[in-house]
Amino acid sequence: MLILEFLTAIAAGLLAGLTGGGGGMFFVPVLIFAGLPVVQALETSNLGILITSASGTLTNARNGLVPWRRVLWLGIPAIIIAPLGAWIAIHLPGKLLIAGFILMNLINIVLTARKPAEHEHHDQGKVPTALEYAATGGSGGLLAGLFGIGGGLIVVPLQILWLSTPIKIAARASLAVIMLSSAAAVIGHTIFDGNIVWTTGILLGVGGVIGAPLGTLLLRRISPTAATRILQCVLLGVSIALAWQLFS
Repeated sequence: MLILEFLTAIAAGLLAGLTGGGGGMFFVPVLIFAGLPVVQALETSNLGILITSASGTLTNARNGLVPWRRVLWLGIPAIIIAPLGAWIAIHLPGKLLIAGFILMNLINIVLTARKPAEHEHHDQGKVPTALEYAATGGSGGLLAGLFGIGGGLIVVPLQILWLSTPIKIAARASLAVIMLSSAAAVIGHTIFDGNIVWTTGILLGVGGVIGAPLGTLLLRRISPTAATRILQCVLLGVSIALAWQLFS
């Protein structure tokens, strides 16, 4: 099982760098299938995401590709809200959390499919408001604590739809925001519950470190539309797998 977790972490890291999703879309289902209680899987996932997203962000930063001002606008509300998501997760039934995870994935498929033309030709004249930044970053922080996914699955599409951001820039900013939100979520879960499986979380993170730089390099070589379709396919596949687990 450790080998499977490690290989999955490499794949999740690649997806994190490619889509800005943070890797949690893979970490959480694998940990649940491995037999961890749902809340413990979410908590442990955040630790792996923290390590993975930090690696991908470092790769982007070395190439001068991180929009740091945008990251701060999004990251500060994410840090504030993530512990709240952790507290809510601890007090919800596991099956409800799984169902919410599935619903969130399906919503994001719809969000990323709504305006595909703007992925490449965004509105240069639109100036996002502070409220839009706060809502986008805060949503990511909430989902980081609540579902153990880092928040990238909502931060990326909301940047595209609300902040008129091309998906490549959205993915790079999201990965850095995930680093901040997952760190805040880990702290929140440690304070409120303290049930993180540290060895497994670190193993997932190390595997993600291997994959994340590959994903960030691949992102520079494919079209925005291709990056969006990859994200949508992963979301759909994970949703089907979790629904099978939930109802079987």
